[in-house]
Amino acid sequence: MKALVQIASEQILNRKEQIAEQITIEQNKKYPIELKNKTDELFPLRVELVTIYARSLALREEEAEKSIEAWGIETGRMCARLETTLDSMLGEVPQYRTYIGEVLKEVAIEQKIGIEELYDLISKLDHTMNLVVYYFSVPFVQYQTNLLEQSRNEILELSAPVVPIMDGIAVLPLIGTIDTYRAKLIMEESLNQSVRLRLNYFVLDLSGVPIVDTFVIQQLFQIIEALRLVGVEARISGIKPEIALSVVKLDIRFNMVNTYSTLQQALADLVIQC
Repeated sequence: MKALVQIASEQILNRKEQIAEQITIEQNKKYPIELKNKTDELFPLRVELVTIYARSLALREEEAEKSIEAWGIETGRMCARLETTLDSMLGEVPQYRTYIGEVLKEVAIEQKIGIEELYDLISKLDHTMNLVVYYFSVPFVQYQTNLLEQSRNEILELSAPVVPIMDGIAVLPLIGTIDTYRAKLIMEESLNQSVRLRLNYFVLDLSGVPIVDTFVIQQLFQIIEALRLVGVEARISGIKPEIALSVVKLDIRFNMVNTYSTLQQALADLVIQC
């Protein structure tokens, strides 16, 4: 078996560029134009993968797995950076099995090996392909997950814009739903900007918040209390009728906080006071 896998490995290596070219042709028939345009970047990666398959056949299982893991970490991230998709990359796996399988069949015929030996050889190839899929997918998904998280953080930062109106006064116009993560961000941004801008008054405008429930009210009171501790008086504007009804039903009192139906009213009141 050892001599057989060595022969098979050498035969695959001798035809690695040909196999990579065949896979490229087949994949470009079904790939969208944006992936076809990445042929120059993907072709050498395909050659390298054929090489991995060939060498893994001749290595012990532990050595092969280490080699595939190292390849997967680097190549998975690289393909993610190229803005390929995981399904498109994994969709190439059957092509490798087909073309490498043809080489194995030729070797089997030339060497006149039995069905049992051929089965063992194909089983080793299948095991190698399973490892390739796993070690390629993990860093690919991790890269995309990190990218999505970074984008999410950037979007959330933009969702809490503190707007200075005049010396000592700023407004935070809230738009959309408020979840735990965003509430934490609003708290941090409100405190940081209040200290940086040396604010005396901070207006939280709820005009763009569709639902104000118990959770939102609790978060607002925490923000108001935190601002009070750094010497900033918080006020709330944008109290629509439905929000007022919700507050009444929840039996929550805003006695310690000035509230306004519109942002214009809140600013007008502050201008008079200042």
